[in-house]
Amino acid sequence: MVLLIALAVVFAISLLGLTGGVLLIYREKWAKLISKYLITFAIGALFGVAFLDLLPEAVGTIQSVENVLIYSLVGILVFYLLEKTLLWYHHHSVEHIWHGKHPPEEKAHPVGYLITFGDALHNFIDGLVIAAGFLIDIRLGITTSLAVLFHELPQEIGEFAILLHAKFSRAKIILYSLAAQMTAVIGVLVGFFYLPLFENLGAILLAIAAGGFIYIAATDLLPETHRERSLTKSLMQVILLILGVLAIWYIGQVFPE
Repeated sequence: MVLLIALAVVFAISLLGLTGGVLLIYREKWAKLISKYLITFAIGALFGVAFLDLLPEAVGTIQSVENVLIYSLVGILVFYLLEKTLLWYHHHSVEHIWHGKHPPEEKAHPVGYLITFGDALHNFIDGLVIAAGFLIDIRLGITTSLAVLFHELPQEIGEFAILLHAKFSRAKIILYSLAAQMTAVIGVLVGFFYLPLFENLGAILLAIAAGGFIYIAATDLLPETHRERSLTKSLMQVILLILGVLAIWYIGQVFPE
């Protein structure tokens, strides 16, 4: 039953994750608006899941704060290396394209395939992390899934922008992106069948994921908020970030372990 819930959630996330990119293709202004405000909420959600759910759960299972912190540091380093080697462009790539700032490597057609491969690997890892959460309890699975969704939407907008710039057709972009999203489903299946075979592996994966979420929020998303110079809009960003944290906290209260 839990497996079916996890699969349904991941399948829904995969489809919703494409909406931001599809909006970019057909409604660019809407995509910009969604990305602008969702990013700040996503930062709060990612921090909330990492510090309120994943890390406490990992500590409770592994029962060693030092080991959990080491695994989280590993997560930060792993996500950094993956981003470096696989060119995981997020929403800031949209900023480059909208403002005419195109790095030379973004103009090359092969980058589109590399982005698709990187996205597929990224989504597979997300599936494993979501599986690890659901294996511990449904609440943790739900909050982890929401954190994945919130950073997936702006990320997909950036990746669709790169594929468009790489001269991919609209149909090919949607098809390739959908295939990359489906690797999350594979990740869930692999996680459910293999994580229970290894003691504490699920908790270790959650600690690594916490490091990854912190990395994404702090290095990819948070710097983008500093582009805003308007006092009113900056205040809105602060409120949205806090709401992101509170949303995760509230879910923890509604769905206790």
